[in-house]
Amino acid sequence: MKTLDRYLAGIFLKNFFLAALALTTLFIFQAFMGDLFNHSYPSEQLLVYHLLALPQVLVQMMPPAVLLATVLTLSALNRSNELTACHAIGLGIRRIVGLLLSIVFIVCCVILVMEDRILPPTFKKRTSYYWRVMKKRPDFFLDIKQDKIWYRSKNLIYNLQVFDTHTNTIRGMSVYTFDEDFNLVEVVDAEKASYSSQGWKLGKGTVTVFSPDDPFPLTKGFTEKDLIIPETPKDFREIEKEVDGLRLKELFRYIARVRQAGADTKRYEVNFHSKISLSFIPLVMCVLAVPFSVRNRREGGLAKDLGLCLGLTLFYWIFYSVGLSLGTNGALPPWLAAWLPSAAFAALAAGLIARRNS
Repeated sequence: MKTLDRYLAGIFLKNFFLAALALTTLFIFQAFMGDLFNHSYPSEQLLVYHLLALPQVLVQMMPPAVLLATVLTLSALNRSNELTACHAIGLGIRRIVGLLLSIVFIVCCVILVMEDRILPPTFKKRTSYYWRVMKKRPDFFLDIKQDKIWYRSKNLIYNLQVFDTHTNTIRGMSVYTFDEDFNLVEVVDAEKASYSSQGWKLGKGTVTVFSPDDPFPLTKGFTEKDLIIPETPKDFREIEKEVDGLRLKELFRYIARVRQAGADTKRYEVNFHSKISLSFIPLVMCVLAVPFSVRNRREGGLAKDLGLCLGLTLFYWIFYSVGLSLGTNGALPPWLAAWLPSAAFAALAAGLIARRNS
């Protein structure tokens, strides 16, 4: 059986790597060509920008690659009557599917590691490249730590505790102003900052002024104060995107901090659970492909099987996106929103297999 297991595993892995390579290349190519015709950035910058997205695209393409590999492997065995030969020596479809699921589980673990270890740093590199090289803002800097958010723009550095995009409110804000020689000129600390059509308004804080002629800084408190800065909530919304570049443990801590500050955390919680659930979607795809791959050849060819499976995959991603939206809007608990599509399609796959065996 070990020789047969290696043979089956070799066919599946070959199909999986080819499918993942083809899907990833196709996705990157169409995204690159779309931006090439729609944007005024140089082609070499667009190429680097999309190549930096390669790990993320590869992770996204792994579930459909697993589905294609399962269909191609089992259908090929079925068409060549090798599946019948396996049955003749006592190697049933359950045994074969169990072998494929074992391989796919390893793929799921690899995806989870990539989600946690590889995607965050590459996401930050891509964001930094976009702002500093493509947008020509070399002064741009954004970093989210466990207990603070650092945002730099020109001669200003912002330290934010929590930014609530729904209310355009910042809780715990410090603004450091520097001169042309990067000497600290002023520090404004405020418990709260809110934005309206008139601009930013600070609540309850202090202003500290540093003078080169005076070794002692001058500090003055305020209850309410207008803050004139070039940044608007639209600029600070980059923080929302930067959260996608956090590792799982960093995102978990960030959620706890935002919740403690009293801001809405549903979007971040959905993000956290979706990172984990996305890693195990290939298991669902593998099981979902089985009933279409072992059909009688008179019921349809390989093209029909692939068409049905890809159609189900498209419907799955729509269902998955809707589920995440419901979780973000609060209609479903975040964990349920992330896991419900996988559970529903796993039940569908189990029902299709049971129906075929009946």
